Amino acid sequence: MELNSATAESQLLADIEALRPRFPNTQDMYREVCTLMFFRYGMTPTANRLYQLVRKGSMSAPAEALNRFWAQLREKSRVVIGHPDLPEELKNTAGELVASLWKSAQQAAADSLASLRAAAEQAVDEARKAEQAARLERDTVAETLATVRERLAQESRTTADLRRELAELGALHANQTAKLDEARKEINAQHAWLNSVQREHEVELNKVRDKARLDIETAEAGRRHASAEAERERADTVRLQQTLDTQRAAAAMAAEQHRAELRETLAVVADLRQQVGALQAAATATLASRDEARQQLDGLRSELAGAVARAGEAEGRAQRLETELRHAGELYEARLAAAAVKAPPPAPTRKARRSDKGGGRDQ
Repeated sequence: MELNSATAESQLLADIEALRPRFPNTQDMYREVCTLMFFRYGMTPTANRLYQLVRKGSMSAPAEALNRFWAQLREKSRVVIGHPDLPEELKNTAGELVASLWKSAQQAAADSLASLRAAAEQAVDEARKAEQAARLERDTVAETLATVRERLAQESRTTADLRRELAELGALHANQTAKLDEARKEINAQHAWLNSVQREHEVELNKVRDKARLDIETAEAGRRHASAEAERERADTVRLQQTLDTQRAAAAMAAEQHRAELRETLAVVADLRQQVGALQAAATATLASRDEARQQLDGLRSELAGAVARAGEAEGRAQRLETELRHAGELYEARLAAAAVKAPPPAPTRKARRSDKGGGRDQ
């Protein structure tokens, strides 16, 4: 209802403003405003109300115009029957009847206007409710927009923090990557040096193996030669025994030298193991921050473990070679002893045979 009154008031003011240029006379203007208020808007005009709306002339001007309006309205509402043949009482009755009809028509018009006002007020109420709903929706949208803006600002701050953390992590990753590259280079260098030492050790072991094989072959050839000479001359056996002793001493010296070289190699392998352990500890400390780096170092540890295992295998091969050399020397000595035991007595020389023959003749 308040919205309806405000709308009617605004429309009334607009209509009054439209009447001003058409009725410059003050009384005419007040008369038209009375007509407008009473017939169009259903309002009862008063002097104060008229003066508030028009604001022209003195305070007596709206009162005078209002009196004229009511007089004209009463005059128009009366109906005069001007037929000369009708009696005066009938004329009055007919006039009253017409006036009653006029009033009824005015009442019907007022009722119709009231229904129209009710429909208009209902439409205005619906419009007001729609406006309130729109305002609520607008307020909701505004609150949602404010919430979204706040969340957007928070997300922007979070994004800035994440970008800063990402930059810090990138710098840390670059630093860790550089350290990892240095550690990898050092490990590769140590691995290459270990491989070179292993190759040299394998070369030395091959040399020792070849020399041992050659010694065994030489000893076997000497044994065969000694067996053949033992069948002919014991003296050759004694000389061969001396030669064997010399070779045994040389083989013992060579074996001792190889043992010393093997001990040095084992010491180098132990140092390499310590260095590998230190490198593993450094690599473990360096790669603790990154999972990918830890996987790479695990691969490097596997390779180092393989190198250590290969070094252990080389050490085992050296020990087996030393055992084979010792068994070969023992076998060779046993064969020589067996050959010396089984050798026949030396054959008599020609001079002895001749002397035996001459003695036979003298007898």
